[in-house]
Amino acid sequence: MTQQEADLQNQINHLDNLKRVLREREASLDARKRFLESPQSFPTNNIANLRGSLLQSLPSYMMPGNVGGLNEVTWPFFFQIPLTFGADPTIIDTNVIRNSFQVDQEAAFLLMSIGRSHDTDAAGFSATSLAPLEVEIIDRQSSRRFADGPVPLQMFGSNSCPSRFPTPMYFAPNSFLDVVVSGIPTTGIAFTGSGAFQLSFFGLRIRTEDTGKVLSNIFQQP
Repeated sequence: MTQQEADLQNQINHLDNLKRVLREREASLDARKRFLESPQSFPTNNIANLRGSLLQSLPSYMMPGNVGGLNEVTWPFFFQIPLTFGADPTIIDTNVIRNSFQVDQEAAFLLMSIGRSHDTDAAGFSATSLAPLEVEIIDRQSSRRFADGPVPLQMFGSNSCPSRFPTPMYFAPNSFLDVVVSGIPTTGIAFTGSGAFQLSFFGLRIRTEDTGKVLSNIFQQP
């Protein structure tokens, strides 16, 4: 066999391989098309069976929240509020800043923990991390307070160690949560560094059609 014949045979073999690959892909696409066009039925009792098996095997605090019907599932969620006193702030009781967030209409919010994080300037300083500040958290819809009075900012855990509530706080869909931060001292105290920080509100979102499910998430025992 001459070199020209050998090259021609190699090209023929290459084309045969390409043809085989294309036919395999075509067969795969045909199978997917038939699957998508055929009516599919999902055995809904599988969800109930899975949930029942998990309830028998796991304690309540280890139950996954994403197992169950649409109005039964829960999912983790964060709301974050940025706040700032500006650069190199002077903290005094007349300094008051406010911000808020709204729980959207899709689902209620079970507040489980609050954490804080502080912005730093170019030198790595944060004025608010040690500043004498107090925080008041108010549910605008019901006028409920987080506590019977403002609490020091430092009572909230920082970064990855937020302050966890023993019992979640319930906020209905469309409700607003207001945060009011003010200085404590009656005489101004100057601080060097960034006066910006953020409060992070972590909890679970849950639809309110199933009242029993909402209550079970609020009062479940660890």
